[in-house]
Formats: sequence, C-alpha cells, structure tokens
Amino acid sequence: MKLLYLITLTASVCAALSGCADNALFPPEVMDKVSPTFHFEAWRDAGPTNESGKSDAGIKVLLGGRIAQATKNGKGIVIVAEQLPIVNHPAYGPTEDVKRTGDHEFAFLYGGELESLDLMKGNRFIVVGTTTGRRPVLVNGIPKTEPFLVADCIHVWQTGGAEIAEFKEDAGGGYSSLPEKTYCVAKK
Repeated sequence: MKLLYLITLTASVCAALSGCADNALFPPEVMDKVSPTFHFEAWRDAGPTNESGKSDAGIKVLLGGRIAQATKNGKGIVIVAEQLPIVNHPAYGPTEDVKRTGDHEFAFLYGGELESLDLMKGNRFIVVGTTTGRRPVLVNGIPKTEPFLVADCIHVWQTGGAEIAEFKEDAGGGYSSLPEKTYCVAKK
C-alpha cells in the first residue's frame, strides 16, 4: 500500500513538473513585468490610448500567433502576424479559435536573427515584447497601420500552418518531431 502511494505521488509530481516545464519557454527575467491583464482586442481597437485614457505604448506583453509574413530591415526582422489565443491543452501554444471574428493582425520587430525555416508563413509563435502603439507596415505590398511591439524573445514552432496539437503520437509511442526554438535579443 505504501509502495503504491509512493509510486502515485512520484508520478503526480513528475506530471506536474513536466506540465510546468512545457510552459517555461522564456527565461524568468524576460517574463518579469509581463502584464497579466493585457487584452489584445483593446490594444488593437484603442488606437493611441486604451479604455482608461492611458497610452498602450510601453506595456510588456505575451502574445501568440501565426506568421503571415516576415521581412528584414536595417533594425532586424519585422513580422506581421495573426494573433491567436495561447492554450494549455491539448498542446501548449497558440491555436485557432473558429469563434473569433474581425481583424487580429499585428506586427512586431525582432532585433536579432532567426533561421529562415522559423520565418515561414503559417508557423506558430509566442512573443514577449513591449508595445509601441501603431506603426506603418507593408502587408503583401499594401501599406497598413498595425498595432506594433518590439520583441525581447520569440518561441517558434515550425508548424507550416498546422495546429501544434496535430503533431500526435506516432507508432513508436513518442511524439512526432515538431521543430521549435526560442530566440532572445541580447541585452546591451
């Protein structure tokens, strides 16, 4: 009986720890001061100020999304993306939400280098960065003004447009390989 209890307790602790490890994509110092109450829709719709009359510039946020396009400029890589909700199940990461309507596009600057396969259209990502308000960007050759942030770190899954959860268990009992990587801009 004691052995069964010990095995159950050990399995529970291991499951809890591995669940937490999945969500630890970024170093703790990067996650420091991330706004727990940031709402993408309010940022997108508010323009230069939020509902309380304060500027939405300078807020540190965590956003998930899907890459629509990526272009290099003199300061780094500008990524235009569709914002997607971040979920914990069935797999951790950004996922489609078919119940949403409206525009969920935003853009961000990552001031470092990313591998070309990580910049492919459709790849899923989670980004930590600081909002700067709206900025002009070219989207498929058309000028637009998008909500914009400057990224500290980005975690990319090479999904090619598929859901992260679609990378299911294979016949060998493990998960099929889903390439993923975290990038962080070096602090000066």
